[in-house]
Amino acid sequence: MNKVILLTVAIPLQISGQVIDYPGSPNRDTPVSAGEVVISEIMADPTPAVALPVKEYLELHNRGSDTVCLKGWRLSDGNSNSVFPEVSIVPGGWLIVCQAQDTALFARYGNTAGLKSFPALTNEGKTILIRDENMNLIHGVLYSSDWYGDVLKSGGGWSLELVDPGYPFHEKGNWKASVSPSGGTPGARNSVEGNNPDNYFYGIENVFPTDSVTITLQFSESIPDFFDKSESISIDGASISNIVNDDPLFRSFTFIPEEPLELRRVYTLTAGSDVTDFAGNRMLKGEFRFGLTEQALTGDVLFNELLFNPLPGDPDFIEFYNCSEKIINTCDLFLVSVRDETGDTSSVVPASSQNHCLLPRYNIVITCSKHILEERFTSSVPENILEVSSLPSMSDGEGHIILFNRSLGKIDEVFYNEEMHFPLLSGNDGISLEKVRPCGASTDKSQWHSASESSGWGTPGAPNSVAAEDPGNGQTVIFSSTKITPDNDGNEDLLVIDLNPGVVGSVISVTVFDEAGRFVMKLADNLLAGPGASVIWDGTGHDGRLLDTGIYIFLIASFDETGKTGRWKKVCTVIR
Repeated sequence: MNKVILLTVAIPLQISGQVIDYPGSPNRDTPVSAGEVVISEIMADPTPAVALPVKEYLELHNRGSDTVCLKGWRLSDGNSNSVFPEVSIVPGGWLIVCQAQDTALFARYGNTAGLKSFPALTNEGKTILIRDENMNLIHGVLYSSDWYGDVLKSGGGWSLELVDPGYPFHEKGNWKASVSPSGGTPGARNSVEGNNPDNYFYGIENVFPTDSVTITLQFSESIPDFFDKSESISIDGASISNIVNDDPLFRSFTFIPEEPLELRRVYTLTAGSDVTDFAGNRMLKGEFRFGLTEQALTGDVLFNELLFNPLPGDPDFIEFYNCSEKIINTCDLFLVSVRDETGDTSSVVPASSQNHCLLPRYNIVITCSKHILEERFTSSVPENILEVSSLPSMSDGEGHIILFNRSLGKIDEVFYNEEMHFPLLSGNDGISLEKVRPCGASTDKSQWHSASESSGWGTPGAPNSVAAEDPGNGQTVIFSSTKITPDNDGNEDLLVIDLNPGVVGSVISVTVFDEAGRFVMKLADNLLAGPGASVIWDGTGHDGRLLDTGIYIFLIASFDETGKTGRWKKVCTVIR
């Protein structure tokens, strides 16, 4: 059997335009810093092959100015570690990393290192890390099959390539499917390489207390030098202690506050301006409010906005509003849709897969595509939008959705249909239904109205465009305005009549007449109002048609179980 003996030398060899640096190259004295050597290419799904070996591989790139020896370094997927042999990468050079038995297949493409326990690269995505001999993070990436941006290429045979190696921890838009005719560029400059500077750092994405003494802080990007800046983190001005990194990519950290958290108190975590991402960008969001959570009960969290008939390609969304003084964990909310004709329900769908604090008098939105929702609705508030894998079934015509807590106790429910939209709209696609009063009964159809055109037809995460101010106390009958202009422009489209009889057993009727005394419609007929209720009028008559410009008279009558009665007469002008 013939044997090939290689003589180790310190002279780089040039093959096919690539520099191969054999073991024995001089190593530097200073440690390699984070981001100096980066993962620059990922072949997670090599089947069906285009023109490369039908094997998984990674590519590393040396961005630095010195040759780097990887002996003792580790390649990890978070569960297993593979140790690098004595192999080096010259400045500006590349290293192909693969299974040990596949080394010969990739050696023709350039400098190659085969690892005995090379981690399996799942097609959908996973975390891949490279650490030095002291287990310091050098680079890592949580890749996803969504990064291909091409349905055909995501099916296999094409690699993911890093666009701009100068911003290795910047993932958004910085990875694309290879455009090389071979399906990838192992050991060579990436086919998609170009400028993609990282000029933006959102900052704090979430803060959540597991209990009164354990808090998790999550950033939108990796901060490899976080522990050099952690002293600038504070809660309501007080410093924190015992910070632990619980994410290998340095995006999530756990810490202990100086004092245990108190129930029903909202805290503010602040990160100083010295906390930046790898590119040096300061945070857009350097503060985050949170607190200890409690179980939501009936009426604590209510439906507040629905989009059930989106434009083609757009997602549905559901918005909730916290009407209580509790702080609610969205992960403890669950949804089902109901087929009323059969009584069948869908499977239970969690409102969130991530722990998140829903603060008192705040709203939160769930959808299957956050970025599409943000682009579609200019009035949206991104920080109040959570992306989920699925929503309960929401048919375009009508539906019934129930909100439960973790114990399957009913919190709220809503019945919707397309007839609840403003009657003069030419179409309802892409227009959400909003609550006039966030804490009004979700089952009361009069509480719902089409979002205004001026808001962009929806306000996910923001105050509703049709929301009416809460009335003051002291008066029995309060009109939100003396006139309405029902053109769905978001300005005085609705009349809100607040009724405050002050007696639990009060029954109220509201009848509308025109200025000639002709009957227009019955807004409320023996409504059991309790100590207070709201009635909403959108300027339509009993047949659902929009009324002409004019003065309209409202006769309001009430009685209670004691026999006490009341009558009021008020007017409102419709202007078209």
